[in-house]
Amino acid sequence: MAAAETFEISLHGKGGHAAMPHLTIDPIVAASSLVVNLQSIVSRTISPLESGVVSITQISAGEKVFNVIPASATLRGTIRALSTEMLMSLKEKVAHMAESIALVHGCNSTIQYSPDFYPPTVNDAELFEWSTGVGDLVSWEGKMRDIVPTMGGEDFGFLAEAIPATFFFIGQGSGGDEKHHIPRSDYGLHHPSFALDEEVLPIGVELHANLALRSLKKLSQESEEATKAEL
Repeated sequence: MAAAETFEISLHGKGGHAAMPHLTIDPIVAASSLVVNLQSIVSRTISPLESGVVSITQISAGEKVFNVIPASATLRGTIRALSTEMLMSLKEKVAHMAESIALVHGCNSTIQYSPDFYPPTVNDAELFEWSTGVGDLVSWEGKMRDIVPTMGGEDFGFLAEAIPATFFFIGQGSGGDEKHHIPRSDYGLHHPSFALDEEVLPIGVELHANLALRSLKKLSQESEEATKAEL
């Protein structure tokens, strides 16, 4: 899973009456230009063989009036990449783009990032191979499938940086059953109609229990071998 960072960009212009825009420095125009130009960072400044995503998810400016150009605008969003190095590069490019667009439109700009970005979540190769059989054992399909990398960020990545780790997706989703009042559970994670399919919960329990038992068995065998070697 991806390394992820959040950001907030503030553009400060000069407010005024919508009938006299020439007397203002319109931060909404600057913000609109910035949204469009930020999309060119991934498409035009990094290799097509690399992966990165810059998303603007919030824009706020002005109050509940129709005839006032506000003095400031705020944009919020995320930056994602499959490596820490690429994330750092994208952060620098986003900051430079914000400063440049603000300058072109006569605005001042500031950018804030989160105190700690999410590192990429990367499976430990040895642990992944060791745990594969357990995934096959508990899966309804009788096998564990590899999936392509995802740009979703995961705070488990902090643990995986410190100790060997591997990450499983249990998976869920069905079309539901209106007759029996069973809601659909195949909506995306942040869809407003997302519903957890609780049928998958026993799989997670079984997965953790089997991993724990396999680990205890391995530790027991290593302890016996060490004892024999001492004798």
